[in-house]
Amino acid sequence: MFTQHFYNIIDGELDALLQKYQNDELIKKYKNPNQKKSYALLIWFLEFYGRRANYKDFITDGDNDSSCDIIFDNTNNQGEKIFYVVQSKWNTVNNSEKETSRDEILKALNDFETLLHGEKQNVNDRLKVKIKELDKHLKSNGEVKFIFLSLSQYKGNADENINAFIKSDEKIKCDVIDINRIKHDYIDRIYKEIKPLNPLESYQNPEESPITLEIIQENGTVKIEKPFEAYMFLLRPKSIYELFDKYGFALFYKNIRNPLLQSQFNEDIENTVSENPDYFWYYNNGITAIASLLPAIGKQAEKIELTGLQIINGTQTVYSIYRAYKNASNTKRQQMDSRALVTVRLLRSGGKDFDLDVTRYTNSQNPVDDRDFCANDDIQIKLQNASYQTNVWYGKRRDEFRETPDGITEIPNFIFANAYLAYHLQDPVTVLKNHAEELKTGKNLNFISYRDHKDGFYENIFNEKTSFEDMLCAFYILDSISNHTSLENDNFICYEDSFETITYHLLALFSGVFTKYLKSKFDEKINVTKYIIKIYEKHEIEIILKTFIFINSFVEKKIKVTNNKEKTQEKGIKFLYELSHYEKINDDLEGLAISIEDIEGIALEKYNIK
Repeated sequence: MFTQHFYNIIDGELDALLQKYQNDELIKKYKNPNQKKSYALLIWFLEFYGRRANYKDFITDGDNDSSCDIIFDNTNNQGEKIFYVVQSKWNTVNNSEKETSRDEILKALNDFETLLHGEKQNVNDRLKVKIKELDKHLKSNGEVKFIFLSLSQYKGNADENINAFIKSDEKIKCDVIDINRIKHDYIDRIYKEIKPLNPLESYQNPEESPITLEIIQENGTVKIEKPFEAYMFLLRPKSIYELFDKYGFALFYKNIRNPLLQSQFNEDIENTVSENPDYFWYYNNGITAIASLLPAIGKQAEKIELTGLQIINGTQTVYSIYRAYKNASNTKRQQMDSRALVTVRLLRSGGKDFDLDVTRYTNSQNPVDDRDFCANDDIQIKLQNASYQTNVWYGKRRDEFRETPDGITEIPNFIFANAYLAYHLQDPVTVLKNHAEELKTGKNLNFISYRDHKDGFYENIFNEKTSFEDMLCAFYILDSISNHTSLENDNFICYEDSFETITYHLLALFSGVFTKYLKSKFDEKINVTKYIIKIYEKHEIEIILKTFIFINSFVEKKIKVTNNKEKTQEKGIKFLYELSHYEKINDDLEGLAISIEDIEGIALEKYNIK
């Protein structure tokens, strides 16, 4: 999603808020449209992150410029009161892609410091009250967090000043929320249905926060001591509901998948816990979770507290119980809690490898892809975040996005991986071999580490050199021929069919030929990757197709043995599956002097492409 596209979404929501609250005194008071939008941005910020509708209790009338302030307090999960001061700066659409001015950040920090020291002049009555509350809080050794909110892009140009400001007082925190942070959080909430971290509250991470569970002890608990400490006990549906209601999808960050949107299995769980709660324990395998700290559980304990909770198996069970409980009447909830039992296996974390192995071996109720086990890797998150700057989103796990906005296409990472492997790593042979292995064993070696399989290729593809821009370029080239009319028989080629052709080999050969073509045609230095992305997105791919026609013709001449079909097939198979034969043709092509007429002439001759 391009920044300006996302800006228009948010700006439209701001306009809707200004219309909704058109009778607000401050909205009427502001004459400057920028002030109105800054005010609306604060309302949006409170409603989106804070889920607070009573915005008038928090927003104060700021200085006579295009910024507004929020001052309010909140209590975190440790019972500590924290004051939040938020200053918003609305930007026009043309400034949404520009970097936030360092001077703006410094001015905001100066305003904040003036506020902290009680030196702010000419303030209104509402702000006076908030400043007094803030002063009292500071004198009680309370914590304050300052947030600068802007619809431009912050790239860290004021980090040094912010860090110095924070170090001056351990009770002061500071954060910059820019349009990119807002976009990531918006995508999480709207399109993944994941609750983003709320900058207006203390971060409640189930991996860090102590969590209290009410357990059922009538049947006792089972304890395993070696090699890793573990317990087995029972929970009521109410406990599952409250757990998900508080932490949401953050409970599953170490799981290999989010709950599936449509699954007969999920519907069966909901129906059983709601309509046949007595049978639930018999029909359901329960939940497996890990925690970094486990308490000793006494025989009469009804509540336990643990830290570092992550549900690694039973995602479908948790989500289905939550949905059933949420939609149930009070009477139905009482029936569920009195009759339904949920088995929980709680393990002490044994480290990343152990936790992943437990996740791998316990997930069997719905099919699991090898790529799902990598979804939480830093490189996968990095690639996906980078994709949010484009209209092609990188799907790192199955059923990750509940929906996508208009104009956005989600492409699974296994498609990106094959295109990148062929084009940038110049290894189309491995693409076909790995696909053959997947058909044979169900294992996708592109997403399996060499530590787990002798032919695992994951680290070769995904490492510090891997960029989304390179992956996007490779995919665009692949898509230019795979999803457009075949040059051979006027049929459309789907992704699966591409493995039955020489598509990936042509893709691998493309880079060198296309670079020569561009240098001949434009006689200037061109960033090939950026150029390909640009022309594809402008739907001007004829130049790509011309290059493929030339390469395809060259390969045919190299492979074809006149009047000997068997020999031709033999050479073709070697070209597809033996790297040395591919490299021989690649070397011949690289050594070839290529002119504009060579490429454009054959495209015109064979397919009338001008």
